[in-house]
Amino acid sequence: MILIVEDDVTIGRTLAQGLAAVGLNARWLRRGAEVGPLVTQGGVEAVVLDLGLPDGDGLEVCRALRDNGHRLPVLMLTARGGLDDRLDGFAAGADDYLAKPFAFAELLARVRVMVRHAAQRRPDPLVLGALEVDPLAGEARWAGQRLDLEPKGILVLAQLLRARGGVVTRRALMDAVWGDAAVTDNALDVVLSSLRKRLAQAAPEVQVRTVRGTGMMLDLIPLPV
Repeated sequence: MILIVEDDVTIGRTLAQGLAAVGLNARWLRRGAEVGPLVTQGGVEAVVLDLGLPDGDGLEVCRALRDNGHRLPVLMLTARGGLDDRLDGFAAGADDYLAKPFAFAELLARVRVMVRHAAQRRPDPLVLGALEVDPLAGEARWAGQRLDLEPKGILVLAQLLRARGGVVTRRALMDAVWGDAAVTDNALDVVLSSLRKRLAQAAPEVQVRTVRGTGMMLDLIPLPV
């Protein structure tokens, strides 16, 4: 699905109808606050994001997506076409930039290129037993059923899966989730607590263990029959 985030009714409706006419599944939103929850649900291939939105700045929406670990391509739309504006968009995590007014054919070509490149560079999902995590899509599944995990929890789970049963230090987990941002150990504890609770409800066999003085590791524990 292609998300269109545009408060202008004429532009938003035209883009949604145009993408649908060429066989692409598109959904039009008018508020930036709706983007994060919808992307977290999964199934979004790319976002066409207007810079000026009624409930905030498109740059902040893009930054929030990246901060929460979502790597799907973002095409920024704006009436501001200056070099500084484009650089701000790229710094916020946008993959491409299109100044208004634009031709629909050009937007369509850019969206298709972004989606194709994203698919080509997407690695295979991480798998351990019945557990499957796709960090780029922001999805985790147990025995084929989607797990209701928070984006940061999925990043932690992916890092633990990459270790293939080995221990991952807390520092490595924090780097995987927040990068160079300054965060405290407590922030990681909050993410781990939420992850464990959600796994206990939906996939109790998947356990995140603390290795005292070392870090964390992932275990798959068969449940008693």
